[in-house]
Amino acid sequence: MKARLALVVAVAFALLLVGAGSTFAQAVAVAQLNGTVTDPSGGVVGGAHISVRNTGTNVTSTATSNDRGFYTVPNLTPGTYELTASYSGFANYRQTQIVLTVGQSATVDVALQLAAAGEKVVVTSEVPVIEPTKTEISQVVGEQQIQSLPISGRLFTDFALLTPGVATSRTSLGTTITEFEVTQISFGGMRSFSNEITVDGADFVNALSGVQRATPPQDSVQEFRVVNNSFGAEYGRSVGGIVNIVTKSGTNDMHGSLYEYFQNSALDSRSLLQPAPLPNQLRQNQFGGTLGGPIKKDKTFFFMNYEGKRRAESPTYPPDLVSNIALIDEAKALMGLAPEGCTLPLASCSGSPISYLNGVLKTANSDFGFARLDHQINTNNRLALRYLIEDGRALGELIGNTLDGGGIGTPSGGRDLFVRDQSLSGTLTSILTPNLVNTVLGQWAQRHYNFLGMTGQPDFSVLNDLELGHNFGIDDQKYESRMQVSDSISWVKGNHLAKFGFDGNYIWDVDNFPGFTPVRSLMPGLGCLANFAEYYDGSYGADVGGSAGLNSLAAQCPVPGDNGIVFMYAGVPLPTSPTACANPPWCAPTGAPLNTSTWANAYQPSLFSSYSRQINHGYWGGFAQDQWRVTPKLTFNFGLRWDYESGLAAFVKPDYTAWQPRIGLAYSPDSKTVVRAGAGMFSDRQNMSFFFIPNTQKVVAGYLCGNNPSATITAICSGAGIQPQTMPMVASGNLQATQGYQIFGFPASQGAADMVASIIQTGGYSALTVGGVIPMAGTCFTTGACGRGAGGMEHNSKLPYAVQASAEIDRQFGKGFALNLGYLFVGAHRLVRGNNINVPCPVGTTDAAQAASPTDPLPEWVPGMVNANGTLSKCATGVPVLGTGALAGVGPWFNGAFGSGLQMLSSGLLDYNNNVANAAYHGLTVTALERWGHYLNLTANYTYSHTIDNGNFTTFINLPVNQFDYAAERSNSNQDVRHHFVANFTLSAPKDSFLRNFEFSSIITMQAGRPFTIFAGNNTLNDLAGGATDRVAGGVPGSVCTSASNCQTMIPRNTYIGAPLYSWDLRVSRAIHISERVKLDVIMDAFNVLDRANIDEVTSVYGSPVFCGGIPKRYNDATSLAIQAGAASTACPAGNINIGTGTLAFNPIGGVNFIPYNPNANFGKPRTMFNPRQFQFAARFSF
Repeated sequence: MKARLALVVAVAFALLLVGAGSTFAQAVAVAQLNGTVTDPSGGVVGGAHISVRNTGTNVTSTATSNDRGFYTVPNLTPGTYELTASYSGFANYRQTQIVLTVGQSATVDVALQLAAAGEKVVVTSEVPVIEPTKTEISQVVGEQQIQSLPISGRLFTDFALLTPGVATSRTSLGTTITEFEVTQISFGGMRSFSNEITVDGADFVNALSGVQRATPPQDSVQEFRVVNNSFGAEYGRSVGGIVNIVTKSGTNDMHGSLYEYFQNSALDSRSLLQPAPLPNQLRQNQFGGTLGGPIKKDKTFFFMNYEGKRRAESPTYPPDLVSNIALIDEAKALMGLAPEGCTLPLASCSGSPISYLNGVLKTANSDFGFARLDHQINTNNRLALRYLIEDGRALGELIGNTLDGGGIGTPSGGRDLFVRDQSLSGTLTSILTPNLVNTVLGQWAQRHYNFLGMTGQPDFSVLNDLELGHNFGIDDQKYESRMQVSDSISWVKGNHLAKFGFDGNYIWDVDNFPGFTPVRSLMPGLGCLANFAEYYDGSYGADVGGSAGLNSLAAQCPVPGDNGIVFMYAGVPLPTSPTACANPPWCAPTGAPLNTSTWANAYQPSLFSSYSRQINHGYWGGFAQDQWRVTPKLTFNFGLRWDYESGLAAFVKPDYTAWQPRIGLAYSPDSKTVVRAGAGMFSDRQNMSFFFIPNTQKVVAGYLCGNNPSATITAICSGAGIQPQTMPMVASGNLQATQGYQIFGFPASQGAADMVASIIQTGGYSALTVGGVIPMAGTCFTTGACGRGAGGMEHNSKLPYAVQASAEIDRQFGKGFALNLGYLFVGAHRLVRGNNINVPCPVGTTDAAQAASPTDPLPEWVPGMVNANGTLSKCATGVPVLGTGALAGVGPWFNGAFGSGLQMLSSGLLDYNNNVANAAYHGLTVTALERWGHYLNLTANYTYSHTIDNGNFTTFINLPVNQFDYAAERSNSNQDVRHHFVANFTLSAPKDSFLRNFEFSSIITMQAGRPFTIFAGNNTLNDLAGGATDRVAGGVPGSVCTSASNCQTMIPRNTYIGAPLYSWDLRVSRAIHISERVKLDVIMDAFNVLDRANIDEVTSVYGSPVFCGGIPKRYNDATSLAIQAGAASTACPAGNINIGTGTLAFNPIGGVNFIPYNPNANFGKPRTMFNPRQFQFAARFSF
């Protein structure tokens, strides 16, 4: 903290000395032009008049060189310019074709010649390859690349992946908080919701999800700059990177286009996951048009774009679903549930199991509208207005690999998306004096995101494999409105370009998250689904009700008690009545199955408010920055930024400490070399998902207490002081918990299974009649009958932040070739991650050593961290023993000793999010640029990097195995990509060749395999996360353990390396010129032209608590292939295995196997894949 304070004070003092502030002189959505004016002898010329004219609109800006010959023209709209310079006694100077890009600080030096009568010097510029005053690490993706390169789906934000230090994000691997339909990007190994996206300077990030909102269609975008590291103080709320987008505007010439892009699976290859006879349909049409030009020449301009998309395709299913579909549907039929792929009542689903899968079709349709108006009010004032709207419909989405717990979506968990996103923004740029320019920006934006489930079937989670039924991890609705106002002033003073600014955003957020409603059951294998179905039907062990195949599958379930459920979560119970239902289908006669297959949600519409919450909050930031041209060769950029978030005081204390000093330099020893370096601090924003999800599952008023005739409100809900409790270190208010009910299947013989069966039949259950070892009588639940959630963040949480540093050398060789070598560092701190505070205190503490009550029927349950009064036990009396196996007992009491009436045994996991995670990224980059006239445009980037963290996200799959030992979680990050190479080029044939009017372009990507965590696939440690986090145990690091040795460690996170990716996308196009101004482009794209089987995610569930034989290291290594062939099963140890101070027994209860013996034969096999070879054809008419 002292070092940070010293850095803040030093930068602030420097700002006072120069009378300005901060890092970079480039505005968010504009460019600047600067340079030095000299005479023939090389001496500087002060007082020269500089005029810069936009050749498209004739808008002119002026400046005057100072006594050191330096001039600056700030706040220029990206485009093509002409510069003229004049000074008495010298010839007029004119330079044309100066192309300025977004965020660029371009340098154009002016060399005046002595005057001769009527003489002018005319110079035609070439596009500069290097930027001598740029200090951040960034690249521009220009209009030629956007229009010419092959991009599947025309998501222009995918172009950000062409830059160094950028990769697809895997933040959502294990969660569904983020939105599936947008490209998620990781900058410098950071999470996808830690980036900032701007469109014409306006914030385009959805606060609820942390990812970008609807961005403009590709044909509306002029260019964008991708800023990877060490960006300026005007940029805030990001520890990752910046994507700064500028849209097209009209000019004095009328231009327009009509286009159609078409794909059809008849021309495509098959994925490995869609072998015949599975359907392989794909039909996509993207079509639209643009029109732009003058309303009044040199004064008012417009640009418009419409784009539509119509897409339908067959889903890709994981092998485990396809190969077991008949048994899965048989199990569901025993529970009265419709088969996979049929949304009708069970009695109406008469087709074969595979026929329903084959009949499912996903659709994704959208319509975009874009309009922009630019008006030159007068010489000193310029106004730009922009409106964007998207209407999207995506039906039958299966979500893919992002499900919490690692499961793959199935048709019964399908979702229908309806989204409307619109924004209106305006920018007013005013020249107050020749040296002072003010820019005001305002934005109104609104996003309605409805992502409703296709069925209300209960959620059966086959751990890290399949997700059947209503997916619990997805928000049903996200509504957000935003008002943004910002103002910045640019001030040229001597060799300084200073900039001051303020940015304010006020946001209205509403979220609907039904969570575990109607119920979520965790099962360690498909055998447990069959096991529970037969238990539900009363046919376990007999052929009646279940076929021999289902019986055989059920026998493979490792859960004791013959009920199949390792444990369950229940959300808000559905109100029921002991008498017949008066309002079907939302309830049913007592004991009768509910027809949840026809539900639009997992709950009745009348209970919408029970799952919704609104939070109004704001982002406020200010900055000061300065660009100091010390000499024509040396530029310093330095600045200071401050950010603050309002409206969250009920959850976290206000944080006023987000001061962020930043500094950078650029040194050009000659005109073809630039050395640049930068460093600074960068604060993130709070991701609002963490404030909503723990708070939306509210109690249905009076359900357990008032509606249950056998219950007594006083005895159950008010007795013994059991009330919504306050935990000062969590929140001011009621105790938060993600769910209200959680019952273990182990060691109960019934309990969980009885409750799930009751919910399937009636939509609820009676707290007083559930049988089994764990009776519900006398128990009050945190978010159930007596309480509700009130915040899931640590109350003292501060904003996450990162320290970034970079160094780079640019060298130009010849006219068009440049080579760049760079180093990037990001050290992120206070990142949010999830924890469970309802855990036993570790071995070695006094609390853990307390003996259970003699009347306790479950002596393995011990006192936990949470006390009866809502405070946390310190767990510090004694010396804690950390590491695997050091957690005492199976699980904790929540509220005191057994039999006291205070226990909350079944409250289970209490999700507690705090800022304890850290991440570090080191990256070496090499970039090559080649510009060969109008014929070749080549960019190639290679990144060698390593990302390490001690926690990736907040969901169950990312919970620490032992949260008393965070150091044990430090390992490779989900975002880690060791090697990443991407090159793109556009090659145009000479006009006098036989290939004239042909253009060839390509994107070539090569990437090392991404890391995966090897999960045991069962509740090995008997913890409260249900086995989603439990990893396979090992001996000495790098070795297996045997029955004769202790397994002292658990394999670290992300040690298994997946398959590498090699992809080549190709475009061939030909322009047919109809007239001088009219042409038709005919285009063919081939994506993954070599048809390589590129694997996205692999199955990483090992299936055994210990390694059998060798430890698998990477995709398709010898050990992985042996597991898939079944050879590894013979190497599994027998008997009990000691793990640290605990013992992992294969037969802990009555000879019933709790832990599976054999490794999973699907381990290491693909479960999701990138596209096979696909073709796209297009026609584009333009004038």
